[in-house]
Amino acid sequence: MALISRILVGLIGLLALLGVGPHWFRLQHLPIERGIQALGDAGRANVRADVGGLFLAIALFAFIAAAKQNRTWALAGMVLVGSALVGRIVSLAIDGFGPRVGPPIAIEALVVAIFALAYWSWGKKPEGL
Repeated sequence: MALISRILVGLIGLLALLGVGPHWFRLQHLPIERGIQALGDAGRANVRADVGGLFLAIALFAFIAAAKQNRTWALAGMVLVGSALVGRIVSLAIDGFGPRVGPPIAIEALVVAIFALAYWSWGKKPEGL
C-alpha cells in the first residue's frame, strides 16, 4: 500500500505542476478553461500568485511527501487541497450547483482522499513490522 500511495502522491505532484503553467503563462485562456478573468496588472499578478502559487505548493509538497514517504508533507498537501475544497463547498452554499462545478469538487475530494490514504499508510508501524 505504501508504494501505491507514493506513486499516487507523486502523480498528484505532477498534475499540480502541470496546473501552474496555465495560471502563469496562459492567462488569456483562463476565462474559458477555468472561469477566471484577470483584469489589469493586479489581476494577473493575483492569479499568478494565488492560483499558480497554490498549484506550485501542492506540487512541491506532494513531490517531497512521495520522495521521502513523509506523512507530514502529505498532511500539508492535504490541508492545501482541503482548503480549496472548503472554498468550493462555500461556493455551493452561496451560488448553488452548476454544470462546471461538480468535476473540480470530485477531483479535489479524490486528491484529499489520496493524501489521507498516504498519511494513514505511512504512519509509524510497530517495531519489527
